[in-house]
Amino acid sequence: MKILLDHNTPHGLRNALTDHDVQTAEFLGWETLRNGDLIRSAIQYGYDLLITCDQSIQFQQNLLRQPIALLTITTNDWRTIRSNISLVKNAIDMAQQGENNILRLRPPA
Repeated sequence: MKILLDHNTPHGLRNALTDHDVQTAEFLGWETLRNGDLIRSAIQYGYDLLITCDQSIQFQQNLLRQPIALLTITTNDWRTIRSNISLVKNAIDMAQQGENNILRLRPPA
């Protein structure tokens, strides 16, 4: 799966998703693109999934009938994401185009 990480998503996630082709918005020079423009660029360049930690994007963008899936992780704390990486990978596997899935993660104990 071709995955784009939004600028607010920890870069460590890229290295944890070795089964996928993962790029960051920053690496692509897209760090100034905001929600709608970022989604349009991701679609244009063939990304299947955009992962973001911007919880407001779900209220700003309608992905219905768009050829991309969105996964919103409710924290951008890398320690929390890393300790829940199996949940993140499962959410990626279940992502469907035109859907916005929200993944709520709990901090490690």
